[in-house]
Amino acid sequence: MKMIKRARIITVVLSLILFASIHPAAGAGITVEPISESALDKLISAGNNKMMVTFMAAWCGPCIEELPVLNKLYQKYKTQGLKLIGISVDLEGPQAMQPVVDKLKVQFPVYWYGGAAVQKFSLFAIPMTFWVINGQIVEELPGRRSKKVLDKKIREFLAQ
Repeated sequence: MKMIKRARIITVVLSLILFASIHPAAGAGITVEPISESALDKLISAGNNKMMVTFMAAWCGPCIEELPVLNKLYQKYKTQGLKLIGISVDLEGPQAMQPVVDKLKVQFPVYWYGGAAVQKFSLFAIPMTFWVINGQIVEELPGRRSKKVLDKKIREFLAQ
């Protein structure tokens, strides 16, 4: 009888440990929120800042590969004035990107704008990063880039 009780306790403890490891979002705190066109325009056009806007999708392999790099670089440069937001173009809504954000523990804001972003911003590739200074898009960078390339690009961007 004691062995059965002990086995149940061990099972419960192991289940709790497994459950905690499957749900990393509890510590991440980033929720993919829908954003309206006017709110997105206001966010991007906010003056007196330097912002990277990266367009991504949950089904895009290069986007997923680039997210951990962006996360590390954001942590490195946010105190130097870098703002970074992600925009999901997934057609299925914010719930498509949320598991990716949770799994990779993304620390910068991610919004869902959906397929309308493709037309509004004339996206021809994803990931696609826009470099914005004082509300003006100054450069577009299509495709995934290495950490080394992005790090150099961010340093140059912040020096402008």
